[in-house]
Amino acid sequence: MSFGNIFDGGGSGADSARQSAESLGEDTPGAGDVSEAVRKLESERDAWLVRQTAHGAFDVMGFLGPLFQKFHDVSADQRQVAENPASTSAMASSTLKAAGPPKVSIGEDDMPKPEDVSKLIAAKRSFALITTGLGTSEGLAVDPSQDTAFVADRGGQKLSAVKIATGAQRVVATGLGDICDVKPDGTGKAYAADYGNARLLVVDLSAGTSGTVAGVPGAYGLALDGAGKAYVVSHSEGKLVAVDLRTGQKATVTTGLPVGVSAVALDGKGKAYVGQKDHGGAVYEVGLADGAKRLVTTLPGASAMRMELTGDGRAFALDHLNGRLYEITLADGAQRVVASGLATCEGLALDTAAGRLYVSNREGQLWQISQRDTWPMGGVGKVAV
Repeated sequence: MSFGNIFDGGGSGADSARQSAESLGEDTPGAGDVSEAVRKLESERDAWLVRQTAHGAFDVMGFLGPLFQKFHDVSADQRQVAENPASTSAMASSTLKAAGPPKVSIGEDDMPKPEDVSKLIAAKRSFALITTGLGTSEGLAVDPSQDTAFVADRGGQKLSAVKIATGAQRVVATGLGDICDVKPDGTGKAYAADYGNARLLVVDLSAGTSGTVAGVPGAYGLALDGAGKAYVVSHSEGKLVAVDLRTGQKATVTTGLPVGVSAVALDGKGKAYVGQKDHGGAVYEVGLADGAKRLVTTLPGASAMRMELTGDGRAFALDHLNGRLYEITLADGAQRVVASGLATCEGLALDTAAGRLYVSNREGQLWQISQRDTWPMGGVGKVAV
């Protein structure tokens, strides 16, 4: 049904009702001036009652007629607007011209502040540069309870602590040798793998002092099990060694891993995952009880320099050769790149509770990456300042 039909129908209905009301008024005895018929009725019956009733009805008919006429006129106007919107636009335009354009006043308080813009940009980005100037980092760990990242500077032979919220940094200990990886134990100590001096170190984070826990040739990557043991991977000998942190006693978990292994991560269920630094990027699963090995996957043309486990059957691996972060499904070895542009990245840490990844590189940068933003296809994409 067209607008014309709608409004024609409304106008016709109102017009018909008006005409009926007028006809009723003309044909009803007593309508208009008081008629002889009404006077006769009044003389034969209760004059007041008859007059009240008749004249009340006449008043109603007198009201209905103009009312229906008004309906008729409105319907005609609505039809005109529907069929010719320009008439309404012209009227609105003339009104606007008469009143003038609205005045807009923007004061200094209304302008965006630089700090607000920075916060907005940071909130929308899936990564953030926390700080720079950390030396040639090859090891990284995070203590969420202290809001602190610990960065091992291999070239500077020092360990730095960085406040994640502010980027403020301080040197915790120096003279630590050729340190390649670091892990805090949550009790005020941190352990570091000193490759050049073939040993596992312990560092007092308050005093800045350090000492040797055990000699481990080729010590490159390590993980703590939270029960008094460290698992250290030997880059030069291709084996995984368990070290008792209280006594320094060592036990070989497995041998026959490729020379060049550099990363180790524990799943808390009796398995370790070992990554290879050199070309080939092999990732192995190792049973801590029996030393049994399984090749999980390889990253052709890439490396698995560092590894972190998510706890749900996936792992993140750092490819220092191409500056990329991989996600790996441990059950079948499926893999994909979730971030790139990380330069010579050699330090990786994961804060599972907060859903954040941390990456350090030999260019002295410390990055924070949203774990959630690595999930969609394509992941974070290129990380850049």
